[in-house]
Amino acid sequence: MEIKQAIITGFMGKLKDRFSEYHESKTPEEKIAAVAQVKGAKGVEIVYPYELQDLDSIKRTLKKHHLGVAAVNVNIKGEPEFVNGSSSVNSKTLRDKAIQFICEGMDVAARLGADKITCCPLSDGYDYLFQVDYQQAWRNMVSTFKEAARYRKDILLFLEYKGSETRVNCYLDTAAKTLCMIREIGEPNLGITIDVGHALMVGETVAESICLAQTSTTPYYIHINDNNRRWDWDLIPATRNLWDYLEMLFYLRKFNYRGWVTSDMSPVRLNPIQAFERTIATTEKMIRMVNRLDMKKLQTMMKEGQTLETLKWLEEQMLR
Repeated sequence: MEIKQAIITGFMGKLKDRFSEYHESKTPEEKIAAVAQVKGAKGVEIVYPYELQDLDSIKRTLKKHHLGVAAVNVNIKGEPEFVNGSSSVNSKTLRDKAIQFICEGMDVAARLGADKITCCPLSDGYDYLFQVDYQQAWRNMVSTFKEAARYRKDILLFLEYKGSETRVNCYLDTAAKTLCMIREIGEPNLGITIDVGHALMVGETVAESICLAQTSTTPYYIHINDNNRRWDWDLIPATRNLWDYLEMLFYLRKFNYRGWVTSDMSPVRLNPIQAFERTIATTEKMIRMVNRLDMKKLQTMMKEGQTLETLKWLEEQMLR
């Protein structure tokens, strides 16, 4: 397991919820500079198109601060015309614009030295029953992401799922459904973004979601955060669901995960630099804990169904 930790740049600027605003606005370059102040941060996930208007300036800033790019996050929900969806809608004009954004994002990722883009189609869904034709919406999404994935094979396209927001029901709401869509699309450069908080919010066990991706040989990319399983609060990892986080890291070690783990944590009432340092330090500490485990012993106890012995042994290993 070789993990590098990154931070989504948007959380280093102004943040808003339905009632309040937090922190000051920053330019994309200032956000990158703020990430560079976080001890342990090795890279960024940056949003296309809104944070990448001046690509040369971004490249210079990344180089100056010795930061890599974990992924380019392509936003296909932020335009006014996307409020009712972009990848799933019947309008080919709107779907073509979403495809254009994804293809441009791939080109930008390549220029930044990244191997992937990630895309979370949050406006693609429904609010009311009898509002949409579910089959047609699914076919539209398959067509959209197939055409986008075919644009260039050297850049991976990761689809991120979430139960709800901005729609009451998002079409890609679970790991299983997202993997079904990826299988139906059938392009080799598709992957799944597994966001810890999104998985918890829909009642998934994060480690099981990773196992589904691993078993289906689908590439996966990890966003880390935490919540109370009822809403996507984007809290510091392992502050609410420590054992879920630990099991996730156990399976990442088992599968020899090599890649980025990116903080999707929202420090609305916290100092952003200090909060992300806590996020990274907590993750590094738990990785060290997992690396100390006798994997063979643990997997043998699990295989033999020694549940109580396993729990006791884990407590002895971890809570000391």
